[in-house]
Amino acid sequence: MQELEKIIWISTVLIILISLKDRIKLALPILLVLAGLLLSLTSFVPSIDMTPELIFYVVLPPILFDAAWNTSIPEFKKEFPKISILAVVLVFLTTTIVAVVVHSLIPGFGWPMAFVLGAIVSPPDAVAATSITKSIALPKKMITILEGESLLNDASALIAYKFAVVAVLSGGFSFWNAGFQFVFISLGGIVAGIIIGFLFLRIYRFFNGNSNVETFAVVLLPFATYSLAEHLGCSGVLAVVVVGMYLSWNSFVVFTTNSRMQMGHFWDVIIFVINGFVFLVLGMQLPKIISDTPQNELPLLIFYGFLIFIILVLVRLCVLFAFPLLGGALRNKSQSGLSQSSKEYLIISWAGMRGVVSLATALALPLTTSEMVPLAHRNTVLLLSFVVIVFTLLIQGLTLPKLIQWIKPAKDLDREEGTLNVLLLYKSISFLKEFSADDVDMKQAATTMLEKLQAENHNLLTESESVKGINSKKAYLNLELQLVEWQRTTLTQSYKIGAFSLETIRKKEIELDFWKTTIEHESGQSY
Repeated sequence: MQELEKIIWISTVLIILISLKDRIKLALPILLVLAGLLLSLTSFVPSIDMTPELIFYVVLPPILFDAAWNTSIPEFKKEFPKISILAVVLVFLTTTIVAVVVHSLIPGFGWPMAFVLGAIVSPPDAVAATSITKSIALPKKMITILEGESLLNDASALIAYKFAVVAVLSGGFSFWNAGFQFVFISLGGIVAGIIIGFLFLRIYRFFNGNSNVETFAVVLLPFATYSLAEHLGCSGVLAVVVVGMYLSWNSFVVFTTNSRMQMGHFWDVIIFVINGFVFLVLGMQLPKIISDTPQNELPLLIFYGFLIFIILVLVRLCVLFAFPLLGGALRNKSQSGLSQSSKEYLIISWAGMRGVVSLATALALPLTTSEMVPLAHRNTVLLLSFVVIVFTLLIQGLTLPKLIQWIKPAKDLDREEGTLNVLLLYKSISFLKEFSADDVDMKQAATTMLEKLQAENHNLLTESESVKGINSKKAYLNLELQLVEWQRTTLTQSYKIGAFSLETIRKKEIELDFWKTTIEHESGQSY
């Protein structure tokens, strides 16, 4: 009952803060972290213990699934070399450099524990990245790289973290064994995700179009996938990401219109609430983290945390400096003196906020070694991780919108959406010109609809007054349903060849779903 009361109080605060967000002019994650920090200094709102189990098995799966669902696979494949450099090479390089610096600076900090800290702070967080970038207009290539990195780097960091913890507890480490385990865990997670996604789609057809059952099954899927993959010794992160991408790729032809609309709204609410809780509760962890730290050591540890933050920024800058993304950076300069590639370089290099996964891995550190000896420097690792998280969220999170506003990267969504509208209109007119039917009413409906599209090509969804002149409205509505499915087929084909971004495709898909729902509603009233 006490935990339920805490959730109610935190939910109340969350609603109030969200209501004030537009007046305060702060990105929601930043506002929530700051509010959590302030609330942690009072006893007004009790905090919830953010245990590793809560984060890994409850918070992380839906966040990763939603991000994977909204990742364009054609664009992901196109940018995969860059994503893999950021998600794998940069993570391991950052882990190593942070370990070297920490081992050199902090007295008594051994190599295994230094690598543990490096693995904890190395990955930019999926929750932080998606929450910040969704509210900012960025080119689709940059969004794909940032969100793709966030999807994969958790797996790399968690695997490095596990091996570092084993070294801390046992005192031994095998590079070749670690390399083999990394390949096994990663490939195992990918294979598990493909198999689970394949089996789910085979089972899905037995739901008989029940949108409530279908929505509940999809919501349950990421939790079940993560748990099963972890029990099999595979990467639960990669398994959830693969399942999300697999279902997203097949969603255009598998899910019904009602299910797609219901799932979209339901997932929006779930992700919104989880993100809000995560950042607010993250900020409220301060008393628990500093309670076991000697007060005279706090200023020095905060300084070390700031130094680690600087290292994270510099390492990311250096890796991106040699990044293929900067090919031709000296060409095509804009009026501001920066090429488009340079603008992308600056934004991606600064969008490295850490978040809840780093805190979870720090909290997951064992209390004792295998010999039941208290784990040295555990509290130091916890505090340094928290300080780094706060610095990245506040410094980078607060300044990232200003940086984007200053350098003004190219925007491509509006032009792309207009191109897609023209394509769908063209395909619809071609469909109607080639349409043939023996029924007189259907022929008349096709002629009327063709005239409507040619005369009102700016709006496919507006019902023409000429429909009233058709002898049978049923024929017109049936033809509209066929036209919707024809456009949906064109939409799916355009996405799978990578002609348009997934965001643009999803927006048009929602329009088609609303159109079809309206037609079916009118059909039910007509006959």
